[in-house]
Amino acid sequence: MRLQVIAETPTERPLDVVRTIVYRSELWGRPFSDCLQQLMRGPSAWSVGERELFAAFVSAQNQCPF
Repeated sequence: MRLQVIAETPTERPLDVVRTIVYRSELWGRPFSDCLQQLMRGPSAWSVGERELFAAFVSAQNQCPF
């Protein structure tokens, strides 16, 4: 249902990561999002900004647009 709403929105095609999370979210999207939230915002010796910077750097190295 949500993917259909996104697809009908008159904008660009949704990013593949969004499509992956929305499609059968009970199997992939919700568990992945929960884990990612814990990793990026949970307790850590690194600040949230540092973790975001690390994620951006890794994405750039992988030539990933997000």
